[in-house]
Amino acid sequence: MNWRGRPLTSHEVIVKSIAATTTRTGLRVSAELDTNSYPTGVQIGDAEMAALPLTRHTFHGDWNYALHPRLSPVIPAVRGPQKTTADWDQALLSDPTLTGMSRQQLNDLAESLAADGETRRGRPPRLAFPEQVLAAVLPLRVSLAAEPLAVLFDSSRTAMHRTLLKIRRLLKAHDIVISSAATPPAALAVLQARVQAQSSDPNSKIMTTC
Repeated sequence: MNWRGRPLTSHEVIVKSIAATTTRTGLRVSAELDTNSYPTGVQIGDAEMAALPLTRHTFHGDWNYALHPRLSPVIPAVRGPQKTTADWDQALLSDPTLTGMSRQQLNDLAESLAADGETRRGRPPRLAFPEQVLAAVLPLRVSLAAEPLAVLFDSSRTAMHRTLLKIRRLLKAHDIVISSAATPPAALAVLQARVQAQSSDPNSKIMTTC
């Protein structure tokens, strides 16, 4: 059954149902049936999911998102000896080359947003508020997708999406703009090594969102 309660009796009916969609502004959808054959039983690991360049919508981003039709450039692999998991220092996430500001400026930013952003009811969030602000700055500054951010901050994808949406709303309400970096900082390669170290797939790479 589709959302109008009509039975989906064939692939043709499904394609026509999708093609019949029209938005409030008049945009229409094109839909075609892919008749190619694909292997079944393929499993997607967390690292592969983390590498997908998705843009989540502010409304129900868990399922309302855009998958970019073209993969973003892969961050270059780390050259020379790579850090192991034991060598990982989470303080690197607030490196000024990644955030575009000093650690004191980042702390000041978190304090300026805290009055409107800290949770006062229910279960405390997994990330402290300053970490939430840092997590929201990174995608704006260096275009990291939410999935690798969840790995780097030891959070779930769902929680990270909610955190990003919350902090972005606060930034907008305070008229604060985070400018993107002109070139990818070298520290991104270390973040890639961390995601790989946390993954069972040694060939996984961090994808950016643009």
